[in-house]
Amino acid sequence: MSVVKNILNYTISFCVGIFIITYLIKIPHVLTGNTKLVNKYYIENFNTNIIIDYVLVLIYLIIAYFFINILKIKNYIYKIITVIIVTALISSIFCYYFRAVPQTKNFFSIWFNTIGYSAVLYDIILLVGIYLIYLYMDKILHLNF
Repeated sequence: MSVVKNILNYTISFCVGIFIITYLIKIPHVLTGNTKLVNKYYIENFNTNIIIDYVLVLIYLIIAYFFINILKIKNYIYKIITVIIVTALISSIFCYYFRAVPQTKNFFSIWFNTIGYSAVLYDIILLVGIYLIYLYMDKILHLNF
């Protein structure tokens, strides 16, 4: 039951987080100032890109969770800091890579070459937001199981 609960919790957290951060508050619009590029990714190509984001966010959180377990972190603040550090490192590596090689028609190549390291800040906000919702949901779900 724990795996099903975690998958459900992640799915709810992802949907709520993406909706609030991306569509309601419009953080990527604010950070990048490039409404056309953000709309292309999140509105025009919603069907494919929401699945990509679901998987990428999950991978980022699994890597953060790996370090949380290895370091035996129990404090919520330190868990959040771990998510921030892992997200910053992974996103910075991708940003550096896509800016170091010639730009292609790949969306992520265009994304990182156009908005640069603002993408890292957006990823941190998105991942921390989703993780906070996840932690809150986990607390609620523990009460019910």
